Amino acid sequence: MDVVTYHNDIARTGQNLNETVLTPANVNAGDFGKIAFLPVDGKVDGQPLYLSHLRVADRSHNVVFAASEHDSVFAFDADSGEQLWRVSLLGAGETPSDDHGCSQINPEISVTSTPVIDRRRGANGVIYLVAMSKDGSGNYHQRLHALDITTGADLFGAPVDIQATYPGNGANSFSGEVVFDPKQYAERVGLLLLNGVVYTGWTSHCDISPYTGWLIGYDAATLTQKGVLNLTPNGSEGSIWMSGAGLAADARRNIYFLDANGTFDTTLDADGFPVNGDYGNGF
Repeated sequence: MDVVTYHNDIARTGQNLNETVLTPANVNAGDFGKIAFLPVDGKVDGQPLYLSHLRVADRSHNVVFAASEHDSVFAFDADSGEQLWRVSLLGAGETPSDDHGCSQINPEISVTSTPVIDRRRGANGVIYLVAMSKDGSGNYHQRLHALDITTGADLFGAPVDIQATYPGNGANSFSGEVVFDPKQYAERVGLLLLNGVVYTGWTSHCDISPYTGWLIGYDAATLTQKGVLNLTPNGSEGSIWMSGAGLAADARRNIYFLDANGTFDTTLDADGFPVNGDYGNGF
């Protein structure tokens, strides 16, 4: 069974309903356990993903994908451990982001969240991921990548810098627009691919102000921005943390997540929603 997203499916159940080999009898200390070390160049904080019977360089492989906080993505043969390809996500003159003096993701920050794979997209299939970096002028970047799963090459004009504004007068707002500042955020929550859109969720570095909560979606085929929701547009904080778990969804295309530690309006409007649009502690 392919593992293309955090915890196997968009409901994040962790179930593998196609399992036929593992049983309570053979999952034991003698027959089950670690089979290999696969060398990478930094911490791997996102869940590795897996594809079976993928043709790479004219051979069929079972492939495990891992992305590091050093701005690298690796594809390994899951059976032999052979490195099939490796790519750096850094632009010219860039380095991974520093840790902002925050101990949550250290000593460097790049790919923190679990990517997502669409095996049917493009000529060979695509893996989507978000990477953070810092350029030679001290500017920070958050970029969405779409890599060919057989070569690691960027597709669809990728990468694209993640930028957003939203109506409001909350933290880091100017003239009635809240502005997404890439240096203030980490993409920690696992990516969600739903109805042809890649959804990203954003948190802060150790609650370092100013920041608000963001959910931003991109078209999987063109990487154009499809939607932006700010969760505390007239307040502050309200990150999507979720301990790195993935944004969840159901068959009706509803998205589920937790929004934490921020401004929450105790007064509701006629439709039952926070009167100022602030969901700083909500499900």
